[in-house]
Amino acid sequence: MHDLQTDTGDATIAIGGVEVARYSVASDVNRVDLSKPHFHPLRTRAGIEITGFAPEDHPWHHGLMFAFPRVNGHNLWGGGTFHDLDRGYVVVDDHGRMDHVRWEEVSSTEDSTRLVEHNAWRGRNEQELLEERREWRVEPVHIGDVDGYLIDLDTTLINPAPSAVALATPAGRGRPDGGYGGLFLRLAVGFTADALIAEDGPVQASGHESRTFVVHGQTAAGEPVTLGLSFRDAAGPGVQKWLYRFEDFASIGWAHAYDTDLEVAAHGSLRFAHRLIVLDGHVPAEEVRAAL
Repeated sequence: MHDLQTDTGDATIAIGGVEVARYSVASDVNRVDLSKPHFHPLRTRAGIEITGFAPEDHPWHHGLMFAFPRVNGHNLWGGGTFHDLDRGYVVVDDHGRMDHVRWEEVSSTEDSTRLVEHNAWRGRNEQELLEERREWRVEPVHIGDVDGYLIDLDTTLINPAPSAVALATPAGRGRPDGGYGGLFLRLAVGFTADALIAEDGPVQASGHESRTFVVHGQTAAGEPVTLGLSFRDAAGPGVQKWLYRFEDFASIGWAHAYDTDLEVAAHGSLRFAHRLIVLDGHVPAEEVRAAL
């Protein structure tokens, strides 16, 4: 049973009396860290919080978020901009804005919650770069003997201009394993991974190509959690890879531009489709994959 509440433009989702997700359309961060619509906190059905928001190491990481580091030369991710291998990341005056314009739909039934919003991606001088129609769906799932939930994101970037808009990552400027951009999950401080499993077996390094990705992890308090992630559209843009960190901090990115930058064609659009499943305990990867 879903309980959906909205206040100050934000949405709170509860399943079975447990608040599992809160979606905020903006946040009180400085311009460099770049306010953007995001889910935080995300909790398991047992109430275990798994996301991090604006941690000290990367205050521009905001729970579960969708963004790109450079959009036609404007920083729509937050933090410093990667220039090259010699200079690395430098904070310059290139930060744009990601604005929630309006809700198109906020609805909930016994089985599903649907959030549809219209966003505007703007450059450093307030110029419009892209329009975005972002649709979230949250539903309970039951895998084996474990209750969890899924979050689907279907989002479309729309270019109203007569010239293409580039979606670039630090990888395009030479940063190894720097192809982050798109849907991104910042996990809570102290979250660690016990096993990383793709369709072809255990994952050994970031940048692995696979439609699905299963993580057996645990919180700083030692509580076991399973995450199932997928690219729902095999024909989506770019080459679909998984970018992750689990050493200094924990995060996972659905990387559509891990190796090669993308662009939104003049008067064109790009559609992205993803799924995240959140479960308590360590659920067998093959059972999770069947639901992805």
